Amino acid sequence: MRSLYPVILSLCNANIEDKVKAHEGYADIKHTRDTPKLLQVIKQYMYSNGSEEINTIHNQVMSTISLFHMRQDKGQSVQSFQG
Repeated sequence: MRSLYPVILSLCNANIEDKVKAHEGYADIKHTRDTPKLLQVIKQYMYSNGSEEINTIHNQVMSTISLFHMRQDKGQSVQSFQG
């Protein structure tokens, strides 16, 4: 599991990576390469919907709704749409 730590962190976008690195327990997570804890922190930020409240069910539903409202503009490349 320890070897998955850098792989998982490298798959995060810059915004999530910054939030994870700013987490109060990140130094310990990095030192021990605690992959399950890293995944827990990533999940926490993924479903917090930009707020500090951890109401995961509500935030997951709101994130799904936001996902369905996303549209790629005509002529927009996939790379610029993802960014």
